[in-house]
Amino acid sequence: MIQVGTKLNVVDNTGVKFVKCIKVLGGTRKKNAHINDIILVSIKKSSFSSKIKEGCIYKAVIVRTKKNLLRRDGTIIKFYDNSVVLLDKEENIVGTRIFGLIPEEMKSKKWSKIISLAKEVI
Repeated sequence: MIQVGTKLNVVDNTGVKFVKCIKVLGGTRKKNAHINDIILVSIKKSSFSSKIKEGCIYKAVIVRTKKNLLRRDGTIIKFYDNSVVLLDKEENIVGTRIFGLIPEEMKSKKWSKIISLAKEVI
């Protein structure tokens, strides 16, 4: 579960290392976000050669959470970190590569581009 104030890793090649959630999008009373949800993030740490600078605000989609994910077949998946992929204003992926594992639950929505860029899908 991701909520306002949560620090997250970025798993694409934009040069951004860490972001902080500042808003969970999807309704006025929505407090928590899970995999496939879109959040608004503030850039906290980026490399000096990156086009994206610290303090900028972007949208991001959650690809991994520490919270258990229960699948329909009864298996439980749990990741070691909370991770996102950065999006632009039209909700297109900013980076061109995705690092790490991506769950196959990302296929259910419009994130087929993330699945195609990922090295491994669980």
